[in-house]
Formats: sequence, C-alpha cells, structure tokens
Amino acid sequence: MINPLKLILSGAVMLLTSSALAVDIEGVQPAALDQPRVNVTLRRDVKGKPLSAKGGGLGGLLGGGADADQSVINIQAFLDTGASGIMISGKTAESLGIKHMTIRRGGKDEPIQFHDIGVGGSDAFEVSEKLFVYMAPESGEPDDESEYTIGFGPIRGQISQGGGLIEQLTGGLDVMGMPAMKGRIIVLDPKPVNSFGDTMKVQILSPKQRQQIPKTDLHVKLTYVDFKRFTRIEPPGAEFPVVSANPMIGPDPTNPAASKAAGAQGGAVIASHNGKQVAGTWLLDTGAAASMISKRAAEQLGVRYVAGTEGGENPKLANIPDDKQFSLSIGGVGGTKKVAGFFLDSLTLPTRERQPIVYKPAPVMVVDITVEDPKTRQQVTLDGVFGMNFMVASAFVSQAGLMPDIKNLTQGPFEWVVFDEPAGMLGLKMKK
Repeated sequence: MINPLKLILSGAVMLLTSSALAVDIEGVQPAALDQPRVNVTLRRDVKGKPLSAKGGGLGGLLGGGADADQSVINIQAFLDTGASGIMISGKTAESLGIKHMTIRRGGKDEPIQFHDIGVGGSDAFEVSEKLFVYMAPESGEPDDESEYTIGFGPIRGQISQGGGLIEQLTGGLDVMGMPAMKGRIIVLDPKPVNSFGDTMKVQILSPKQRQQIPKTDLHVKLTYVDFKRFTRIEPPGAEFPVVSANPMIGPDPTNPAASKAAGAQGGAVIASHNGKQVAGTWLLDTGAAASMISKRAAEQLGVRYVAGTEGGENPKLANIPDDKQFSLSIGGVGGTKKVAGFFLDSLTLPTRERQPIVYKPAPVMVVDITVEDPKTRQQVTLDGVFGMNFMVASAFVSQAGLMPDIKNLTQGPFEWVVFDEPAGMLGLKMKK
C-alpha cells in the first residue's frame, strides 16, 4: 500500500479544462498518495468499555501510543468502499483479545472460516465474536472514548490469518468496509494531500446532516452490487460475518440481462486507447491506491501481457512502449502480487449533469478480479477498479530497488469528494 505522506516536495499541478460537453483532467499518476482512514473502537456490549491494549508493542501499533503503561483503545482503519465487510487484522485481534468463532468437530474446536475474493486471489478469514463498532465522526484521534459517536452492531468481523512483512511492519491492516458506511455520507477533503505532507480529512455524516455536506459540481450515479453469494463459509450453515453491497459505476455486472439493457442506455465507464473503446462497470474503491482494468477489456484495446511475464517479477505489456508502462505490487484480500500497467488515452465517467469527466491520459494496472458463485459456478470479472489515484494527489512510483522511486507528484483535481451511500451518488467538487 503506497502512502509516502512524509514527502515534502514540489509537484506538478493538475490541469483542468471545462466545456459544455466535458470536464478534462490531465496529469493523473498511477499511485494515490493517500487513502481515507477513520478512528475506531470495538466493544463487546453496546454500553460496555472499549476493548483496549497496553501501549508500546502491539498496542502502540493500534493507535500510536508510545507509553508502555498507557491503555490504547483506538484503531486507525482504512475506510474502504471496495471491501464488503469489516476486516480486523490478526495483530489487532490478538492485541485486543478478540475471540475467534469455532465449531466442535472430531472432538476438537476448529475455527469457522470465511472465504472471500480480492485483487490477489482468494483468501480465508476467521470470524470474530459479536462486536459493536464505534467510529469518530471526523479525522484526528479522539481524546476520550465518548467522542466515538457513530456506532453500529452487533456484527461479526473477518479476522485476517495472514502474517508477512506488511503485517509485521504495520501491526496489521484494519478495514472498515461498506457495513460502516451503510446509511451514511462520507465527505473527503483531499486538499491537504496536495502539499505532499499531510493526510486527507474525513467526515462521516448522517442523512439528517445534509446541510453540512459541501456543494459539489458533478455527480456520478452508483449501482450497488451484493457479492455475498460469491463468498462461502465453512462449515456450511455457520453464521456469516457482516457484508454489504459495494458501489459500482455502471450497470450490475452480475446480472447480464440487466447489464446489457442498462449499458445500451449509457451510464458505463468508457476506456479508450489507440482509437478503440470499451465500455464497462468499474468498482468505486477508496481502498485502492491504484486503478485497474481487466485483461479482457485491455485486450479489446489491443493491450496484453508479453507471454511468460505475467505473474513474474518483471511483468511487461505488449504493444506499449517501455516508457509508457509501469509495474506495481498491489495488495488486498488474497495477498500481494506484481502487475503491469499503462496509460489509457482517456477514461470517461458519466455524470448526472451529462457533462462527462474525462481523464487524459489515465493510468491503469492490468489485472483480473474474478468472483465465482460456489453454487451456480457463475463467474464475474470486474471490468475495472476506479481507485483513489483519480481522486487525490498521485505520483509515479517505480520499484527497481529495495525502496520505491517516487516522482511526478501531481496535485488532485478535486476540492471535495462526497460518497453519499443512501443516495447512491459520488459527488465531486472541481478544484478552482
């Protein structure tokens, strides 16, 4: 996950041009410099005390507490529209003493396992005890437990079983997915990231607080897609962790008939390259630092992997000059893998105002995220992922050595980004 927030550098300025027909955005780079985060506590009872850990060690990693004797309750989690559930890292679960659900089989207790799909493939999570989640309504770690005022539950979360370098360095990645945003409005202020030295500000509002939402210029209609049927639980019949539908730009890709009918009426994302176009439905993913296009869609634009390079340490794309492509290690559910990317000539988003947003050029990784219904065997591959690099300051990142080389830092195009879950809308305020 790319997050070079401590860099203080001068960067390129995003170019915006507007006409009656389109808003053009130029200069987006492959990797976002920030992703939205929220401060969270977990409780076993609706009015109980927050689960806590001692500062230093694992507890310090949860909330940054340095005092070994200090009680740490804060979890800083990614606010991720691309995640269907609430994901608790193994380190966080261990530190807070969160129980794993088990079932008695063969005379012994075995953990219940939930199987999900992500960018790295499939992965198995364990399932937590029932918990109540409380979030702070604004950025900045609260001083007191009473300031975590947005609560929901009881829910069962997904507990990561993974380890690896990222888990060791960070204490684990905790994720507040769509259940945390259900019925709420998320306001992102990306302007602080434009200084390349600060993080974006996040505010969580209820529909009753609509008067506090910043005005936005353009609005992208969202389609909610429930992927629960593409997951599975072991043993069958065990209680699932909480999951909610994810926002997509374009028609429902899991319903071919509805998708074809809706696609004929417009509303899809249009990718263009070398005189070719392909329309598709893209996942709106605030948890993705980079954006992606499926291999099928890339092939329709004349782009494919050089034989034998996909999945290797040096993936390459055919028909794309070396100086026009790049590679990044991307991670998420299923692990981490290195993939190649290139710059589309343009990527066009439809808006309610019939004034499309056109990114010129548009950097995308070429990777498939495929889900399969375990009962019907229906497979669905996402056409693309619309990540945070199209919404906040971004940079070109290369990984030739041990440390990434970061250049072409570019300011973001928007003053405000508003994800209105109840209205099914992404609101965008263009930067002046």
